[in-house]
Amino acid sequence: MHGGAFIFLSAHPSSPFTPFIYRSLVQLTADAPHLFAVEYRLSSTHPLTEQHPFPAALLDALAGYIHLVDVMGYDPSDIIVAGDSAGGNLALALTRYLVENEGRAGTDSSPLPAPPGHLLLISPLTDLSNSHTDTHLMFSPPGGNRELARSAYSNDMDIIDNDLGGKGAPSYPSLAYVGPFGLGMALTNRYISPASLHRSLHVSFMGFPRTFIVAGGAERFLDQICTLRDRMMRDIGEGQVTYYEEPDGIHDFIGYTSHPGCRAVLDAIGDWLSRD
Repeated sequence: MHGGAFIFLSAHPSSPFTPFIYRSLVQLTADAPHLFAVEYRLSSTHPLTEQHPFPAALLDALAGYIHLVDVMGYDPSDIIVAGDSAGGNLALALTRYLVENEGRAGTDSSPLPAPPGHLLLISPLTDLSNSHTDTHLMFSPPGGNRELARSAYSNDMDIIDNDLGGKGAPSYPSLAYVGPFGLGMALTNRYISPASLHRSLHVSFMGFPRTFIVAGGAERFLDQICTLRDRMMRDIGEGQVTYYEEPDGIHDFIGYTSHPGCRAVLDAIGDWLSRD
């Protein structure tokens, strides 16, 4: 699922940037020769039309997954759910919904399909709140170490600007995505911000599949991605979570062929897939 902060970009092959990432992934292994891209609804809010807040994009992702399994006949264990940036958030939310509701009635009273066999997260947006900045003293990072909450500030050479990085006032994408639910949802909802540091968030990753997480050491989302990594390793085991961090990688560096880390991370993902 494509990125774009929930407010722009597209799954269409003509869309800039994103198609390269997923075409590259399809070329990694003969065991995963097909790509299904979900054109999920994008969110917007004032001063534009207020439309498609959460959970619209999640419902579109779920519809796509059900189509793959119930209509096209794919076995869930053979599906790799992948997403970059905001698409990584949706990939997590979709997998969570399938894990938490497996076997319950879905469309036409048919049971919902099982979760996917693999989960691939590329620079995932995992905290739409400001809990990973050091401006909100009501939050307590792990161990009380406030130095953990710094990448939104210190990684200022990233392509993600201050607004999207969670520095300062609430971002337009966050406001558009939570819509009428309000920013409190971004702090405490496990589907929206599974890496939120708010003490009221209760989140578990039990039942999640093998997961590969890509992060850039120079991206603003680094701290929230590390929080996600630690929580997933805690719940499903270190052997089920592969974490790849490119030291000088910016956000979504895998999408830039000129970046020196692009080829290496693709090779690492290919190796991960071959070890299934």
